[in-house]
Amino acid sequence: MGKPVFTMMIMRAAAVALFSIVGFGVSVAATEVTVLDGSGTTNPSKFFWEVNSLFEARAKPPVRVTYRAVGSGAGQYEFIGADNGFLPISQDFGSGDIPITASDYQALKGAGHEIIHYPFQMGAMSIFHNVPGMPKSGAGALNLTACVLAKIFKREIKTWDHSEIKALNPKLSVPAGQDIKVYHRVEGSSTTGGVTTYLHAACPSVWTATLVGSTITWPTDTYEAYGSGGMSSKLASTPYSIGYIDSGHGHADGLTEIALENKAGTYRTSLEAGAAGIAAAATEAIAASVMPTSPLADFSTVSLHNMGGADTWPIVAISYVYLRKNLTSLGDRACLLKAFLEYIISDEGQALLPAYDAVGVPNEVKSIANTALNSLVMPACTAWSFEGSSTMAGTGQSDHVISLKRRDYAEYDRGQLKARTVEYKENAKIQALEATIAQLTQQLAELKQKESSHETTEDKGKDNNNALGVAAIAMATPALAVSVAAMLVTLRIMNMASAARAGGGAGAQMIGSPQVAGTPVSAGVPPLDDDTAKGSAQEI
Repeated sequence: MGKPVFTMMIMRAAAVALFSIVGFGVSVAATEVTVLDGSGTTNPSKFFWEVNSLFEARAKPPVRVTYRAVGSGAGQYEFIGADNGFLPISQDFGSGDIPITASDYQALKGAGHEIIHYPFQMGAMSIFHNVPGMPKSGAGALNLTACVLAKIFKREIKTWDHSEIKALNPKLSVPAGQDIKVYHRVEGSSTTGGVTTYLHAACPSVWTATLVGSTITWPTDTYEAYGSGGMSSKLASTPYSIGYIDSGHGHADGLTEIALENKAGTYRTSLEAGAAGIAAAATEAIAASVMPTSPLADFSTVSLHNMGGADTWPIVAISYVYLRKNLTSLGDRACLLKAFLEYIISDEGQALLPAYDAVGVPNEVKSIANTALNSLVMPACTAWSFEGSSTMAGTGQSDHVISLKRRDYAEYDRGQLKARTVEYKENAKIQALEATIAQLTQQLAELKQKESSHETTEDKGKDNNNALGVAAIAMATPALAVSVAAMLVTLRIMNMASAARAGGGAGAQMIGSPQVAGTPVSAGVPPLDDDTAKGSAQEI
């Protein structure tokens, strides 16, 4: 083989190799994964994780979104970056249930960084007790004012039969001198911060400012509880105890809630206040100028505790995403972050919150979030768009589209499992009601038979009591039958809805309009418990 021919073969092989390498590089670039990383409060962590999974399943080209649940304090530390030249510490966004402090806000501003508080979810904190025989909520619930509660937590009121408690609950029946066992959280807890802030706001004469914070000094004859689970366990297992926990967690564990007096003088539990009563705290705060309407303002004094309104729940927390106004340093990640922010305040995103014991934000708060989206300084990146239940033929298959039509099996199967779990719980309730009806029907028959067998005057007097029992059971039985029928109808509707979702029918819409993700959506209980001690990474 001549030298020129050999040289030509070598050059040809090199060209093929170079083409292969370049081709491989193009392939890699086409499938490069955009990664977005956040960290902060544990409260919305499950909500964030679900949104992350949805994005990863629906996005083209592929994306990955992570969220590290470490507590509000650690999330703020990594967002502020005081030890990193006031640059985030390997973080694209932070999150917390408390606003950035005034000193940190000014420090960031002095370093040339305008920051944004992006509100996206709300939740309630409640006081729970274990006085035997009391209803879990509603009529007959134990009533307390903020001042009486403050005295209980300070151990100035030590027994359940104290005159101030009895004055609010004249029908309360407890053993004389029964001690109140007060449980409180230890270490940094946003729930402790929320409850102590409420007590000071509603009764400053008893609960002074020195007793406000995520960690405070409690009386020596109170009891410690570690984490939300520890508090719930202590209250459930200790008769005549009292403590605090986020509302959703407490009710999920079957605890009994105290009806608190709100600022308008209305006694109600968080269940009675409902999502509307919780959201009303933010509406009232904005109306009273307690909460700024500009997301670029200083939020350090924002508190949604003891707000006005007849139906407002008095102990409410709001969660934020922390952002820098200028996102140009994030490159392509900035457009993905903006799409993530739009989704979590969209109708579909907000509809996910109740499953995680949280409440969506009202229209007035959505307006603040939309203002934040419009104020972001973006780099030259490709904006993401959304395909909802209406097919966008051709366009929906393009790059930078997050499509409801694109799913993975794990996400689909989780949806099916949720539907089956709900169906199982409803069936269990129906079976319990049917068993109760059968038992009452049997008792009715026995009482009727007993009534007919009595003949003496003494027995006739007893018969009158039996007749009353018969009448009561006869009235209760059809009422329970109606309840069973209503539940059967509800179950049927749920099954139909589940089937529609499984078939990909007209389920929840993605962000309103299937347009570029720069268009904001029109305005339409985690548990709230995590560490807030700044710099601490305690995980509750």
